[in-house]
Amino acid sequence: MKHPLILVLMLLAGLPVPHAFAQTNAATTPPAWEQIRRVTMSGGLRVFWNVAGGDNATNYREAAAHGFEMVDLLNTYSDYPGKQRENIRTTLDTNRTNPWRKPDFFERIVKRNIEQRGNQGAIFVHDIEFSFEEDIAKVWADPEVRAASRATTREQFADAYLREWATWFTLPCQWAKERFSGTPIGIYGPQPFRRDYFGIAGKSAQQIDGTHHSDAELWQHIDPFVDYYIASIYVFYDKPDSLYYMAANVEENVARTRRFGNKPLYAYEWLRYHNSNKKLAGQEVAPWLAEAMAVLPYFCGARGVVLWGSEPKRQGQYYQTLPVFMNSLGRVADLSEKIARAQLLPDEPAHQLWKEKRPLIRRLRVAADEWIVLAVNPWSAAAETSAVKVELGERRVELELRGRHTEIYHYHGTNLKRL
Repeated sequence: MKHPLILVLMLLAGLPVPHAFAQTNAATTPPAWEQIRRVTMSGGLRVFWNVAGGDNATNYREAAAHGFEMVDLLNTYSDYPGKQRENIRTTLDTNRTNPWRKPDFFERIVKRNIEQRGNQGAIFVHDIEFSFEEDIAKVWADPEVRAASRATTREQFADAYLREWATWFTLPCQWAKERFSGTPIGIYGPQPFRRDYFGIAGKSAQQIDGTHHSDAELWQHIDPFVDYYIASIYVFYDKPDSLYYMAANVEENVARTRRFGNKPLYAYEWLRYHNSNKKLAGQEVAPWLAEAMAVLPYFCGARGVVLWGSEPKRQGQYYQTLPVFMNSLGRVADLSEKIARAQLLPDEPAHQLWKEKRPLIRRLRVAADEWIVLAVNPWSAAAETSAVKVELGERRVELELRGRHTEIYHYHGTNLKRL
């Protein structure tokens, strides 16, 4: 077998992969950009390229030609020119309790980094990731922190404490807006609903809300300073649960942002398994997951996906699964004008379907007689065929599901078409 696409097609079809091919696949060159589908998103739906590696110029050019928009991603707290002597993140290793103790160089380093990053992308993303002490009783007991807050009651302190930690995120956003007015600014780091897997799996809605209560408390202070939301849905496991994890994290974030308005949400994705899973770290996600990643967020309330990656030693096109991702994404692109204006109907929460191991179905109502439906049963065997019945207005329509494929159906009038 000379072409790596053969492996992708065989895996998606549920066919066994010859042993010889499996052994040599790791060294196989990924398909060239010329072999990958181009897409055109419309109606306000978007897809972004945030992958860095060898030969960036060529890959950025090719990604743009294939329908991706570029991202200005900034490691906001870094100090590369100064060899990390004034790295803001480093100061937080010894300070998780006093948000009023910013380093003297905070503003200077952040503003310098914003300036040096420049503004060539369609959106600007601050990458600011750190944790702080969330036990209010513990920090209230610290006389230094309590004095810095100038609060006289514990209730006043709790609000002041979170407000001040929020400035570590909002000031960089404010300074980026001042420098690059007109460019949408956002944050990769805190989220209205921080990325969660085990805190969702098998849990009730009440348990999920309880675990994530502090997310909302912090986010209310951040929200006025961002132009969009980010839900991080990097995949950890090659198993059915991953699909519901992605859906739940997007949906929970969208649900919690509606109180603030209607800013778009973009889902950050990675075509490799997250490196916290040591067994799969560095490997590309399975093709059935790449297929789902490309389309699922758009049926859960997201307005775009951001493909992230770091491939410093790789040349050419980086991913075996990019053709699968783009072919799947093309199904959304072809109907993006309709999907963008469709009404997402309330269906059973992803966490409930996950708990009960039932198919995930999401319905978009374009008009009374026109619907677009996503349906997938990741619990199926690869070669298994099943069916689900879906209510589309006054009609009940049966949809065929093939293995773990993420199916998209377009129903118009009496015509049902699988995309």
